Amino acid sequence: MNNFIKMFKDNKNLKYAVNIFILLVIISLILNFDTTKITGNFSDAKTVYVNTQEIITDSYVQSLEKRLEEILGKIENMKSVDVMIYTKKTPEMEPVYDENISNETNIEVNSDGTRREVKSETRQSQVVLGGDNQVVEKTYQYPEISGVLVVADYRGSKDIYAVLANSVKTLLDIKLNDIEIILSEMN
Repeated sequence: MNNFIKMFKDNKNLKYAVNIFILLVIISLILNFDTTKITGNFSDAKTVYVNTQEIITDSYVQSLEKRLEEILGKIENMKSVDVMIYTKKTPEMEPVYDENISNETNIEVNSDGTRREVKSETRQSQVVLGGDNQVVEKTYQYPEISGVLVVADYRGSKDIYAVLANSVKTLLDIKLNDIEIILSEMN
């Protein structure tokens, strides 16, 4: 090690080579620095938005399923109940845009005295990002429920099909044809 340090001190070309190498490493680190957070690259925001939509859909559906299971489980002689909800689409979010609109009107008078008016409108829209680099939402629409499956372990004598179907229909505001009820004995 001492020989290497002595050789490094004595050899000017080696000093220059090491300094240039260090400088190149620093420049490559600067060039690889992620500037999307500074410049607001919107393709990354769109990816975050899509992933957020999937998470929101899953938690929305799971929350509805859990609430239905709790409510239907309170029916007399109901031993257990499982609910599965199917949605057609993911939630739709309409982002807030920063819009710049400019109107321009040009009136042209031809040599024969006829006038021609040309109106043009230029519109520039840019998605507004919040402080956490997330898309700011203006409106939010939950996905449409297209089907419900209820699997119940019922030990009573009532017509539980009608009770369950009407309960789900009323709570979720869907058609009876979109509800399937299966009775089973889960031991």
